[in-house]
Amino acid sequence: MVAGMPDRDVERNCSPESFVETLRRLADAIERGESFRIQVAGARFNVPRDAALSIEHEVSGEEEELELQLRWRR
Repeated sequence: MVAGMPDRDVERNCSPESFVETLRRLADAIERGESFRIQVAGARFNVPRDAALSIEHEVSGEEEELELQLRWRR
C-alpha cells in the first residue's frame, strides 16, 4: 500500500487486452489467496489477499455501470 497517500479517485481507461490481462492476474491472485500488485495513474500499490470483494451495478438515465470492487484498510 502507499503510505501517506492523499485521498484520490482516478479512473484508468485501457484496451480490452490490457483489461483482460489485469483481470486474469487479479483472478489468479484471488484464487491463490495472494496479494495483488498493480499500478494505476502513476501509483503502485498492493491489494491485500483479504480485501473485501463486491460487484456493483449502477443505472443513471441512459447509462449503466458495472464495478468489480476490492476494498481494504491502509
